[in-house]
Amino acid sequence: MKCLTWNLEWASPTSDRLKIIKEEILKVDPDVVCYTEIIRTVLHGGHSIEAGSDYGYANTGDRRKAVLWSKEPWVYPDMSGDPMMPSGRFISGVAGGIRFVGVCIPWKDAHVRSGRRDRAPWEDHVSYCEALGRILDRYSKAPEPICILGDFNQRIPRLTQPDRVAKALTTALTGGFTVPTEGMIDQEGRGLIDHFAVSNDLIVSAINILHRFAPDGTRLSDHVGVAATIETKKENNKGGCEWVSDSEPIRLRP
Repeated sequence: MKCLTWNLEWASPTSDRLKIIKEEILKVDPDVVCYTEIIRTVLHGGHSIEAGSDYGYANTGDRRKAVLWSKEPWVYPDMSGDPMMPSGRFISGVAGGIRFVGVCIPWKDAHVRSGRRDRAPWEDHVSYCEALGRILDRYSKAPEPICILGDFNQRIPRLTQPDRVAKALTTALTGGFTVPTEGMIDQEGRGLIDHFAVSNDLIVSAINILHRFAPDGTRLSDHVGVAATIETKKENNKGGCEWVSDSEPIRLRP
């Protein structure tokens, strides 16, 4: 399956940048997409499931922090995740026999100086990671392999975020999950904060990055898009996740 995640930074349905974004996505021709920070009315065709509309900030009703889209219908959707998880940032469902988990983990200053203004830096982020760990533990008891994709709001491995914050995410992904986007950088030399994480019964065989800017200089988003090919392991293929990058501009950190 070809999968993609991209934070669209609330691209307007009538904007030139959304038109270009759609053209870039069509080139990938993904089977599954996790959109973050998307205006839901830009989606047409296929099948989508959405996180709740209440993420604690003003919302006209059409903004969603996370949406999962698929060519195939979704089954076993989960819109709530965990009662202690910060709302409006989680969506999950099964497509093509894989449990996809779409995430938009709160950034460092979520509800610190804006929104409800009742949080300390990284507080919602850590709460989200703790809840995500409980969700993944529950999903791991089901037969479907698991792919988590979306806006993690952390560079992996740890760069500048506090150690406790990095550990919160690492702890959430214990139990056989691998992050194939770990250590990757974009075309501008910056570490990714949008990632894929997969259970050890999945293989990620290719990862490509979609630029923040179009060739004509149009700014598409403040995030790059990340595309990957994912497949279920053969029964005789044991061990951790295997992956290679076939995109020339992407480099691994030394």
